[in-house]
Amino acid sequence: MEEAISPKIGLALSGGGARAMAFHLGCLRALDRLGLLHRIDVLSTVSGGSVIGVFFHAHEGDFASFEAKMREVLSQGLAKRMCRKLFSPLGLRVTAAFALIGAVAVVVALIRTIVGLLKLITPSSLALHFESFDVRSPLHRFASRASLLEAVLDELLFGGASMSDLRPKPHLVVNATELRTGSAFRFGTKQSGSWRWGKLHQNDVSVAYAVAASAAYPLFLPAFDETFTFDDKGTLRTERVVLTDGGIYDNLGLGCLWPDRSPDVSLNVTPVDTIICCSAGYGLRQEPPSQFLLARMSSVFSALFDRTQNASIHRLHEVQRTGQIKHFIFPYLGQPDRNLPNPPADLVRREEAHAYPTNFNAMTSDWIERLSLRGEQLTLCLARAYLPHLITSRCGGSHGTESACDQAG
Repeated sequence: MEEAISPKIGLALSGGGARAMAFHLGCLRALDRLGLLHRIDVLSTVSGGSVIGVFFHAHEGDFASFEAKMREVLSQGLAKRMCRKLFSPLGLRVTAAFALIGAVAVVVALIRTIVGLLKLITPSSLALHFESFDVRSPLHRFASRASLLEAVLDELLFGGASMSDLRPKPHLVVNATELRTGSAFRFGTKQSGSWRWGKLHQNDVSVAYAVAASAAYPLFLPAFDETFTFDDKGTLRTERVVLTDGGIYDNLGLGCLWPDRSPDVSLNVTPVDTIICCSAGYGLRQEPPSQFLLARMSSVFSALFDRTQNASIHRLHEVQRTGQIKHFIFPYLGQPDRNLPNPPADLVRREEAHAYPTNFNAMTSDWIERLSLRGEQLTLCLARAYLPHLITSRCGGSHGTESACDQAG
């Protein structure tokens, strides 16, 4: 009885661009209908999951108004608004930064090439003087296409709010990746930072910046290049950090929910005993042969993501088996339909919804409905099968999921 009254629930929303936003919309709708959404203790988000998850956290209206706004954002697309921002003062800064940093990079490359040639043609006794010579660009990328995404998010969804302005519950963790150290960088309502650098001395980072850093997919958007002041166990220090999509390090957002994390080492530690992880991943893939560099690198990216995700799924089973958590469910877009417990008759099939690409382009109403409805149906099926002790309300309403409620009860 105590477990049913006071569970500690962690909700993770994966990356996947607009596809993830639409899929997670359905997952959140299902959790709302089951009476679970307001009981979440920790909300961990990545990339596209950060866009919808953080907006849900910041939104002050009811779920219907939240959903209406999210559908509007999906149908208009973030990419189109970013393009429009190019014809603004910020767009001029982005263009200037590209030209200036590009020119400096060419000069730096030329100098390093000359030094490399000198090492080859000079006697070995003199070449030793060049061994420690290293020249790098002194400039930070002060504006980029990722800055356009930040501006659009702030204008559409977050209205200038900072992380410290958000309500304390649920504890929000927005996941990014720090490229200099190859580690997670997490923005949170409690604290922000990285175990490698410490916590930010002042948690006044804008919400839009945190979400844009989490969603800066490196194949399309540059990383954020910033200098922050960190508090490392009472010692202040200033470090340069390079932040990109959180999915590079942890595309499921499970990193901050693992039960073996220590607050002596890690930031944003909140123990949970139940994990709901919603993934907009494709599942099993079979792509055309990769013959050119961009296609090969895209396949490499996908293979690394898949391997990391598989390891995380295995770990979920392991921490439950050993009693470190009590329960979990894992609704994911590419899930084989045959494995669903009590699927509804009107189930949106995997083949109808899983192939949407990873981008922030405008999405048609048909795709929004397909992706969100599949997310809702999968979450209803799995929650009612594996978390029945936590459900406090009978799922009802529209969107063609009544059969899911009837058959999974």
